[in-house]
Amino acid sequence: MLVAKILTLGKDDTLFQIDDVGGQISALVFLADGKHLVCACKAEKTIQMWNIEDHGKGEPLMNTGVAVNVIVSSKDGKSIVTGDTDGKVVVWDMNLQQSCEAAERHGRTITALDVSSLHVASGSNDGTVRLWKMGEPGSPFAPGPLMHHSPYRISSVKFSPAGNHIASACARWDCSVKVWHTRTGDQIASVRIDSSPTHSLSWSSDGRRLFAGCSNGSVRCFDTFTRKLSKVVEPRPGDDSISSLRVSDSDQFLFSFSAPGRTVDIWDIRDTPAYQPLRSYRRCVSATVSLDDLYLASSGDDTKICIRNLSGVVEASYFFHRLGPFLSHSEPFTYISPAAHRTWQLGELETVEDLLSREIKNDQYPTFTRYARANRALVRIRRGDLSGALDDAGEIMVDWCLIIPAGMSSLISMRGQTDGAQILPIAYIAKAMALMGQGKPKEAIDTFGSVQHGDVKDFVEDVKSITLFEVDLREKLNCGTKLAGLSPLAYNCSCPWVKTRMLLLLAEHHLQRGEYNEGLRLLAAAPDLGQCLNLPEAKILPLIFGWSIYDLESMVQQRICQALSMSGRTQEVTDFIQVNDSRLDEESEARKADLGWLAEKLGDTAMCDNSYDDAITWYTFSLGLYPEYRVSDRGSEFANRCLSANDAADAAIAEDLALMAFYPPGSARLLVKRSKAKALKGFWDDALKDADQAINMDQLCQWSHESRYVALHALQRYREATETLDDMVTKAEELVSPSIRQLRTKYAETIKLIDERIDAIREISPYVLIDVRNGKLCDAAERIRMFKTDTIFYELVSSMSTELNTSRIGEMVAKYFRYVMFSHTWEGEEPTFQDISRKPVYESDPHLLRLKLRRFCERVREDPEGYLWAWSDTCCIDKTDPTVLVESLRSMYNWYRDSALTIVVLADGSIPPTLRNNRWMTRAWTLQELLAPKSIRFYDRDWNLYKGDTRPNHKESPQIMRELADAIDVAQGTLVDFTPKSLSIRARLRLASTRQATKKVDIAYALIGIFSSDLIPEYRDPEDALGLLLEGILHRDLDAKAVLDWVGKPSQFNSCLPAEISAYRDSPYTSPLIPENEMESRIAELRATLPQSDVATFFKELSDLGSIGFTYRRLSLPCITFPVSIDTTGYAEGVSVSEQATVYHVQAVVSSQPKVSTSCATLMAQDEVVLVYPWIRDLRAQTNRPEWDDYTRALRLVVHLEQPFRALLLVKHPAGTYKRVAADREILVPLRKVSSLKDIGAKVLEIR
Repeated sequence: MLVAKILTLGKDDTLFQIDDVGGQISALVFLADGKHLVCACKAEKTIQMWNIEDHGKGEPLMNTGVAVNVIVSSKDGKSIVTGDTDGKVVVWDMNLQQSCEAAERHGRTITALDVSSLHVASGSNDGTVRLWKMGEPGSPFAPGPLMHHSPYRISSVKFSPAGNHIASACARWDCSVKVWHTRTGDQIASVRIDSSPTHSLSWSSDGRRLFAGCSNGSVRCFDTFTRKLSKVVEPRPGDDSISSLRVSDSDQFLFSFSAPGRTVDIWDIRDTPAYQPLRSYRRCVSATVSLDDLYLASSGDDTKICIRNLSGVVEASYFFHRLGPFLSHSEPFTYISPAAHRTWQLGELETVEDLLSREIKNDQYPTFTRYARANRALVRIRRGDLSGALDDAGEIMVDWCLIIPAGMSSLISMRGQTDGAQILPIAYIAKAMALMGQGKPKEAIDTFGSVQHGDVKDFVEDVKSITLFEVDLREKLNCGTKLAGLSPLAYNCSCPWVKTRMLLLLAEHHLQRGEYNEGLRLLAAAPDLGQCLNLPEAKILPLIFGWSIYDLESMVQQRICQALSMSGRTQEVTDFIQVNDSRLDEESEARKADLGWLAEKLGDTAMCDNSYDDAITWYTFSLGLYPEYRVSDRGSEFANRCLSANDAADAAIAEDLALMAFYPPGSARLLVKRSKAKALKGFWDDALKDADQAINMDQLCQWSHESRYVALHALQRYREATETLDDMVTKAEELVSPSIRQLRTKYAETIKLIDERIDAIREISPYVLIDVRNGKLCDAAERIRMFKTDTIFYELVSSMSTELNTSRIGEMVAKYFRYVMFSHTWEGEEPTFQDISRKPVYESDPHLLRLKLRRFCERVREDPEGYLWAWSDTCCIDKTDPTVLVESLRSMYNWYRDSALTIVVLADGSIPPTLRNNRWMTRAWTLQELLAPKSIRFYDRDWNLYKGDTRPNHKESPQIMRELADAIDVAQGTLVDFTPKSLSIRARLRLASTRQATKKVDIAYALIGIFSSDLIPEYRDPEDALGLLLEGILHRDLDAKAVLDWVGKPSQFNSCLPAEISAYRDSPYTSPLIPENEMESRIAELRATLPQSDVATFFKELSDLGSIGFTYRRLSLPCITFPVSIDTTGYAEGVSVSEQATVYHVQAVVSSQPKVSTSCATLMAQDEVVLVYPWIRDLRAQTNRPEWDDYTRALRLVVHLEQPFRALLLVKHPAGTYKRVAADREILVPLRKVSSLKDIGAKVLEIR
């Protein structure tokens, strides 16, 4: 059993400790959520997981079956990947606690492992690195293998944060660290880190710097942009080989773990090289850090895991991103939390403002509240909230002058002690820009001038220059003033990126006016910004202005090509592109732009101008120049900026092209763009070819799959279109394009709606149907499978990709799955489920009964509505399965009700055939088959339409409905649109009373749907089945008169219920209405003759009666009782001796000696007999008007009791229960007057 021991933060900074892990730990890793820790025990061959927030609560063990050497977590935290000593890589689903993917990747021990959001990389003792797509265990290596020096051990593999690069190191003295392109496998760099072997690697959060830990304890950093190698941690004496590294998300501190030295160190990498760690922990066998840098987990020799909360160990400043346009040892321009920095870079200004507002209120990092407020001021300026920005800046200045933040002396230079040195420069910038936006340039200039700090002043001056220039330019353009005074200012600017921005703004103005030569002259004066791309300022400018240095350079080149193109100098455009390509080839790798980039941008401009022919030409030109080149991924906003000045631009296309700029440049991207242009021209076949070619070049390009889908849909190749759509939206890790995200959303919603609709239809459809196309039986799963491979399904999914049409989905799914029911009379050995399972309908023997089924299926198949499915009770129910049989009998009414059509074939009968005299009208099961369907069609025995009526639905035939209504004495409207509530209970019982069944028990089961009964069919005694049905009706509807008012033989189930349904043929007795004047007159008489106390007592007894109910076949009957006695007996006249019924004369207080004739019971003089009035609910309904008081109600009730009524005669048994004496004729109590209430009682009698 696992034990978690909670400790307070003491000298060893331990948050808590996990004891009794169960073995020596070989590997530790945090899941991506930072809340769960996973460890592998090598000897025990197990994996265990703990919840950190629950102080080490353990999850179930997973047995690996082989020793695990390395372990990593997926980016989403839903799975882990392990590398075994036998060369196998296994993916484990952490929710299911089981392996979901395993593959033999190497022939030797896995020594290094890493995952990106899409790929897994593994290294082994064989000196190779292998890559494959996660979730496809059988997929080929793509690319690879990547070779080091075989057979030396691969010591580390690490994906860059974007996943586009992978770095690997080999444990060999003279082996370099290699950087590869993930998609192509091309080697991008080979770096000789140190004289000693490299054992561990880690990337900075921006993917620019690669850190390497060496066997001598040193850490080196390789800058992939400058190609320079620097020292981070100096070598240390002893066996301190760096086994693993992790750079914090803020890039300000570093974790290193030395397995030989058993040490975990935390290093400050803001000022390198470092000689002493910030903190060290000894006696560690393995260690890992959570992705949010908050927790450190380490294990020792004692098989315990120690969890430390690093927020209590490392100063808060280390967790924030430190941005500054100056040397690293100076104070920063700003600090910003990782979440705010990320959203700010993405341009999600509303979200970042909300994050910063919460940070300002959060007391966890009080030191950085002012930075958060200053950051929010800049965000508010970009959002147009100038007053809010001024408030933020002003509050910073007031607070800063009052309080110097504690603990910041190492970060803030106090030289000069001026206010300008103390207040954050970012606050001045925010205030000045807000003032400028409010039209207060003088105050803004004074605010900019308040910054005195030398390291910051130059940068602030640059920001001021560009801000003033943009405002001045905007004012001159609004006033129509000439721009002559601005050009010298731009030409004479000393800052390269400020000068370029000024020249670009002026050039765009001239190009919009068609002054291409002047625009070209300005653009030609723009300086080369190649050396500025990696300056610290490059990280800050996008936050302040929303554009980067890279954007500036790209826009200059694009504007040159645009100006040349718009002025008709196409050849010069080509020459410019070629010259730039040649020049870029001579520059460093980091400065190489994509070959053909400028031609591609001209194609983009043409696309946004809806000049699709020109776009196709430019994309083809770019492809011809540089068909296969790839460069490293770079995200920028240049496409938005390049297209923003074009008034004719198509916004949707512009957005799509802007997002495509984040995809690696090259042939695949160009092919996708050309495919889009061809699609917009309607060249669908050519568009499809380009999309297919792009997919062949790069399977991961989302836009190529989108273009393929669009083309296939237009070509009405719906199956292929849907398959492409499924691949695109289910396998892509992160969908960048809104259009593709919309496709995924619509696709998921469409599939969900279709599945929901299918599930709803499956719930109300028969379990097995006949496929009328081939005559085979199909269950629900097979029907769904057939639908999802049908063109209808693919066309439906494909057509919902842009706009979801819920009603059309419902209509098309319902149309496919609708079915036709068969109604007929059984005539012997009908074909069974087993018969048709062995041999389909159309292949069955030409027996008469099989021919009937075949003709039915043929009628369904030939119907113009195009029905696919049919049902017959003979062969679509497996009667050998009791569960299926029971559920089918209970559901049959609903199946007929929900059918698209019910086909009735009449039995042999009179010639010409009539409905009234046909055997079909006498069968129990056919009653629901007549009433339930909304659409019905009658055929005679020879399969001719009844009466030649060609209407699709005979319920729309007045002649046929009139004939049916007359035959069963039901209104035509009720027949056409029947529901169980359309007729009263007694009316439905009367309809059933004329029906017969081969098995009497079926009479009850055929009424389940008509009465909405919960009766479970069990082939038992027929009287029991009918009794259970009637019991359910009474229990639900409490209508005693409808169920208990009958004449005939009593049921063994309960004597108050009839033995047969035919007892309900006669209508129940209804007392005549009492004229109100007679009622008032009789009430006046009763007031004089009946004591009011007797009336009140009787009324209270009656009011206190409960409801009628059944319990274990015993009827609890509330009723009014009249005591009677047996007087004389005799025999009914005119009846044979064998059939004679006994006639009893009874003496009752309600009348003089009513006669009771019965052949079902024998009464003795000493029997206690009672005559009852059970129609209490009806009686109460006639006396419950609110304007009457209780006394009046009681008197009116007595008047109603004086009217003739049909009574029940009950005989008491020794156990205190009663039995009904079933009379052969009704017991009708005639009209009489009540003179006393003393012998009349109101009580509940228990009747068996």
